Amino acid sequence: MGGEVVLFIDDLKPISGFSRCRICHEEEFESFKSLEAPCACSGTVKFAHRDCIQTWCNEKGNTTCEICLQQYEPGYTAPAPKKCKNSNEVMTIRYSLEISRREEEALLNRRIVEYEEGVRENNYVECTYAADRSAFCCRSLALAVTFSIFIY
Repeated sequence: MGGEVVLFIDDLKPISGFSRCRICHEEEFESFKSLEAPCACSGTVKFAHRDCIQTWCNEKGNTTCEICLQQYEPGYTAPAPKKCKNSNEVMTIRYSLEISRREEEALLNRRIVEYEEGVRENNYVECTYAADRSAFCCRSLALAVTFSIFIY
């Protein structure tokens, strides 16, 4: 009684008879002919389709597994790194990156004048009165609730 039982998971076949590709998650029943174990991964991420692994290698640019950090078995390739194309074209975005002080002051003065004219034209006395009235109502209600809480 008290003996140890050692169970090697890698040697067991899935109980359900299904295995999935770790990339496209397509299930294979009973036959692992189209699925491969391309690296040292084990468990549910052990198997993948060859085309899926090759597509992934092309996408990321190398043949190293991100999970076990081992190289995929021979036969998988990665494209050569893309080289940047240098361009000798010169493009002028703006003649000067500085705004002259006169232009800046003129722009500021124009904005102030436009604002003052807008305030004179839009004399919304009744709106400010309504806003003040609603704020007063909210403050009064908050004061009443606070006072009633202290009493009880």
